[in-house]
Amino acid sequence: MKDRKDSYLGDVGIIRKIDDIPELKEELIAIFDTKCHSHKAISNYSILLAEHVLEITGMETDDNINECFDVIRKWQEGKAKFQDARNVAFRMHALAREERDPVRAKVYRVFGQVAATQHVKRHALIASDYAVKLINLLHPKDMEEVRKERDIQIGLMKRI
Repeated sequence: MKDRKDSYLGDVGIIRKIDDIPELKEELIAIFDTKCHSHKAISNYSILLAEHVLEITGMETDDNINECFDVIRKWQEGKAKFQDARNVAFRMHALAREERDPVRAKVYRVFGQVAATQHVKRHALIASDYAVKLINLLHPKDMEEVRKERDIQIGLMKRI
């Protein structure tokens, strides 16, 4: 068995119970590996993914989501520290734990990982997995929807 430190996620937690298409996930990871030299590029991917998640759910932004986008942009401009982004990430995960609506909870999970990307780039991959879990929730057992989601993620990763 592979040591967690040797996996593509390193010391970032792995999402369990996800209906996925492994070859598309591996393709996303391979593209990530070619882009991960630039923390800002991966940060841009996380913003694109977050916007996409709001679009597919129709969820309106709230103060917490707006703060997530704000801290990412400030970090990219050198006006926020990693700790600022981590604090927003922790708050998003707390909101996810408190949220009773499962769709909103998954959106908050995505945003928690998106904010954490400023601290550790690999959180962008975890955000991608949470987006797939969101698709699993919205379209149970629909692997065509999972395929569409991973294809979108691959396209977003290629754009950065």
